[in-house]
Amino acid sequence: MKTNQYKDLIECVLEKMGDVKNSFYSEDAVELILETAITESGRFEYLKQIQGPAVGFTQLEPDTIKDCWNNYILYRDNLSSFILSLGFNPDDMEFSVWSNLALQIAFTRIWYYRRPGKIPKTIEERAEYWKEHYNTNLGKGTVDHYLRLNGVI
Repeated sequence: MKTNQYKDLIECVLEKMGDVKNSFYSEDAVELILETAITESGRFEYLKQIQGPAVGFTQLEPDTIKDCWNNYILYRDNLSSFILSLGFNPDDMEFSVWSNLALQIAFTRIWYYRRPGKIPKTIEERAEYWKEHYNTNLGKGTVDHYLRLNGVI
């Protein structure tokens, strides 16, 4: 997959997600989601976690998908309408996200949106932000792994 095409899709999805109250789009958010997908998927090689439940290029856990839907999206009419318009099926959440790039992007953005602090400006700081808020201390990923897959080291 060409990363510039995936980046274009990220920008489009984030722009469409926003409304007057919420702006999900920012250059830093686009970069973070692109870098997350590159890292989590092994440069777009894996669409599903090997020996695990995570799905999509951003490797969203089923519990993460459920949490975003049940505890955030459902309480925002414009956002829930948008997510449903992308083809999200609340009765088959995992498949909906696994099979739909726009939903992978939207759910990844919502996950990061709900984390504390602003998205960092530099890739090195985003790598640390990813490790703390996405991969977490329970994950096998490292800051060096993120930077290596994203071509920094």
